[in-house]
Amino acid sequence: MRNDIPFLEKFMLPPDDYEIFKFGGSSLKDEERGIQTMLKYFSSYFTEEQLKENMARQNLQMMFDIVKKYFAKEYGYTGTGIELSNLYQNTINSYIYNDKVNPAFIHIDELFESTVMGFLLAMFKWSKDFGDLEIYGECFKYVLFLMNDVCIFGEMQGMDANHALMDTVNGDIQILQLAEDCYWTIVVFSLAHEIAHAYLAGIGKKYTEKHPEKEEYDADMIAYHIVLKIIMEEKGTDAVLEEYTYLAPMIYMDFFDLYYYTDRVLYKTVFHDWQHPSPVKRKNRLFAIADKDEYDFDTVDGNHLYSGFLDVYDEFKDQLLLKMERGKLDKIVWTEKRKLMRGGNDDEQKRSNGI
Repeated sequence: MRNDIPFLEKFMLPPDDYEIFKFGGSSLKDEERGIQTMLKYFSSYFTEEQLKENMARQNLQMMFDIVKKYFAKEYGYTGTGIELSNLYQNTINSYIYNDKVNPAFIHIDELFESTVMGFLLAMFKWSKDFGDLEIYGECFKYVLFLMNDVCIFGEMQGMDANHALMDTVNGDIQILQLAEDCYWTIVVFSLAHEIAHAYLAGIGKKYTEKHPEKEEYDADMIAYHIVLKIIMEEKGTDAVLEEYTYLAPMIYMDFFDLYYYTDRVLYKTVFHDWQHPSPVKRKNRLFAIADKDEYDFDTVDGNHLYSGFLDVYDEFKDQLLLKMERGKLDKIVWTEKRKLMRGGNDDEQKRSNGI
């Protein structure tokens, strides 16, 4: 009797949900190409060795480990069994898979990484050079591309799109640093938010069907507490997160709000999720946390950064609606493709595991 039959039977079975989510997707990362792109546009500021050192000092796994360390410190929750997944699964959402049987894992999509970074670069550059009509136009087009092609339809940015963005921010080291610093704060918030779900389940926290959204608020509160604690305690030359990025989680909520707004304007799709409150409501809850006396650090630069961001956030909304009404966006509106997605109930699927 052959002893490999059980393996073959397992191999021939359709994959279960855990296998689909854990191992599904592919990797499109090309770190060497990324380094060469940075050298092309910022050669005055970096060497190849410096870029590699920066990547070793700040990366997704390192941030994941820091977040778990702070969960142990602040909540007595180790979360050692939680793993990190980072493939391209055509989603800008992060999520945690925790079926209580298999090892839990948190997924941060490659699309999330590239989209959030590109969004921050474009929005900060737009805010800084708002009066430059050429930059204004390029940044608006790029943000619209992210909202439509990437967020709604899940398409990874191609090299042409990346070069268009880098041509716009070419050599502006201030914008690059602002975007990178805020990006890592958003990453930490996202990781902490997902671990918070595992922590809440681990302590037996129950939520009623009448108010399931409360779990999201609680996870946000815990995640933001972790972010602010890291900002306050990991300072100096080896600071993990910069003080002025303390409002980056609010920018992340605004990012999703623009995504849903764009979907509504272009395709009449209305955000709905019985588990997840709207990004605006969640952002308002975060502001209440930041105002607590227990968090003590300099907020002036962060407030100025966010104020400038909000100017272009509002401008994007105004211009999108105006251009749509005047028919100037007809060439980029893929109505039939969007209908097919809705036919597959994508609204529930793409938002069910959101931030």
